[in-house]
Amino acid sequence: MQLLFDIEYLPEPHTGHLSPTQDVVDALNKIYDHTPFTNILEFGFNTGWSSAMFLTMFPNVSVTSIEIFKSPNAQQGAQILDHKFPKRFDIVWGDSKQISHDVIQGNMTLSRSYDTAFIDGGHYPDIVDADIKLCKHLGIKNFIFDDANAPNIQPALEKHNLKLIQDHPYSLWIKKKGKFKGRANKGWKIGIQHYTI
Repeated sequence: MQLLFDIEYLPEPHTGHLSPTQDVVDALNKIYDHTPFTNILEFGFNTGWSSAMFLTMFPNVSVTSIEIFKSPNAQQGAQILDHKFPKRFDIVWGDSKQISHDVIQGNMTLSRSYDTAFIDGGHYPDIVDADIKLCKHLGIKNFIFDDANAPNIQPALEKHNLKLIQDHPYSLWIKKKGKFKGRANKGWKIGIQHYTI
């Protein structure tokens, strides 16, 4: 599998992640063509590969990421992106459920106004529910999900009546122990899903 551009300057992720393969890049371009965006609120930074894709592919786009796991690799990835894409990237460290609560209650603010959410954080109904609540509170109507076909994510989508615009299947290709490997589906179709309110 070929990567269309280099983001291997980032640390190796600790879990599954998007890579800039042809089908992933095509999916993100199609979503952008359908609903252009400028400011993304991202749930789930990992070590920054998805952030780097958005920042590389769309030079007018900024990303604010929320990440609970402040590992050395994640911190290094955030520092690299902040240096490589000045004033276009920032990160909020913490539990997205708590951040959602704090922002909605008026005890916390985020750095930008957002038009799009990229949700690839905790794959549990209560976490996805909190993430969507925060997005709706902020006025976000455009949603990009990685792996929304996972059974634990679907209940939150149904609860919030999000409407599927298009499902973009892709082959999962991740870097692990210095090598790229394909991974099989885990009982559901892997893809990037575009939703709206």
